[in-house]
Amino acid sequence: MSIKIAIQEKIFIIVVAITAIIFITYLSYANYYFDYKIFLAFSFLTFLAENFYIKLPHRGSSVSVSSTITISSLIIFGPLIGATTALFNAIVWRDIKDRTPTYWWLFNGSQGSLSAGVAGLVYIQFGRLLHGSEGFVRSDFPSMLLPIFLVALTFFIVNTSLVSITISLAESISPIAIWRANTVWAIPNYFSLMPLALAFAQIYMSTGMIGLVLMFIPLLVARQTFQVYGKLKNTYMETVKALVVALEAKDPYTKGHSERVSQLSEKIGRLLKLGEEDLEKLRYAGVLHDIGKIGTAKYILRKPGKLSEEEYSRVKRHPETGALILREIKLLENVIPAVFHHHEQYDGSGYADGFSGEEIPLLARILSVADSYDAMTSPRPYRPAMTNELASQELLSCSGTQFDPKIVEIFVDSLKIDYGSGNKHGGTEQLQLDEFVEVKNSIS
Repeated sequence: MSIKIAIQEKIFIIVVAITAIIFITYLSYANYYFDYKIFLAFSFLTFLAENFYIKLPHRGSSVSVSSTITISSLIIFGPLIGATTALFNAIVWRDIKDRTPTYWWLFNGSQGSLSAGVAGLVYIQFGRLLHGSEGFVRSDFPSMLLPIFLVALTFFIVNTSLVSITISLAESISPIAIWRANTVWAIPNYFSLMPLALAFAQIYMSTGMIGLVLMFIPLLVARQTFQVYGKLKNTYMETVKALVVALEAKDPYTKGHSERVSQLSEKIGRLLKLGEEDLEKLRYAGVLHDIGKIGTAKYILRKPGKLSEEEYSRVKRHPETGALILREIKLLENVIPAVFHHHEQYDGSGYADGFSGEEIPLLARILSVADSYDAMTSPRPYRPAMTNELASQELLSCSGTQFDPKIVEIFVDSLKIDYGSGNKHGGTEQLQLDEFVEVKNSIS
């Protein structure tokens, strides 16, 4: 995989790397605790944790417990051990296979080290190191909860901020916008792992390194179970996509339309700060929204001119047909409302039920905007593709009548960053998401 890195991004990465070297040097001369055996042992655990990641159903995302290993080392030994072991977050087998650019390897290790080191300095200001003691005791709580929260929060903020700045330099977009779009979803996942960091620290203090190694066994079993589930779900989605390909074969002008609508719908969902469960529904609904057209005659779908009243009536049945198809598939029942209602209009003049305003399910209102935008920016036999600007103007002119005004406003605002880029399908955010995963901030 060949990926071009912008010059300003390279400069920032070099600055981060130099800062990390200076910072580790400072920690060394400040006589913070360090032991080579402990460093090697925790580095090995960090390497294992980062490589035995779990791939999540969300596109490109993964989760590992490497950050919990790092934070547990901070709680036990302080900033120097944590900062040096965090360097091993950069060594991941998948990056070797994907031939990840050297600059990103350098950045991953450097930002991980800085995140851990700064978090360690915060921790020692408010909490006590476990090294040289018997570990946590009852009297430590609840007073220890604040320093533990602060170390986790500091690690998260430094880590995600550095990643967001790097992407912003490559994409020329506000780092705050990138942070909001690409990290907010990870906050619950990240902080839910903090009790595990406490458990790691206490187990190490009670049983030593052998206890931590044994802790990995149930984690590996859980990983395997989740991986099987993920593969099953991916296989299922590929089957669904095959059905969509069969549908789009009936109308070459809509090839790729469903996949693009899926991506645009997810983009809008993220702009609206929807949860992962709803985002997954949007991904499926986007791919499947026109599945009911399998029952529509090919000559109608390919007709270059205006449809007759009877032909249009037959086309209008496709949401209902799609809902009937999906009703027979247990795993897809939860996307039926979005598929069935995606042609409703905000003023109540749409179909299939003539719903209006908030009566229309939110996911269907999102799907309607994404579907219409992609239809306008794609070529048809009777007209060329519209530009981003013209399509945006059309969405705004129909805001409050055909479309939900709030969704139109937030979507059109997000498209402004693409003007002049030549990207007609709003793909800039997708590039951000993919690059965010490639840079691989250590909390995900």
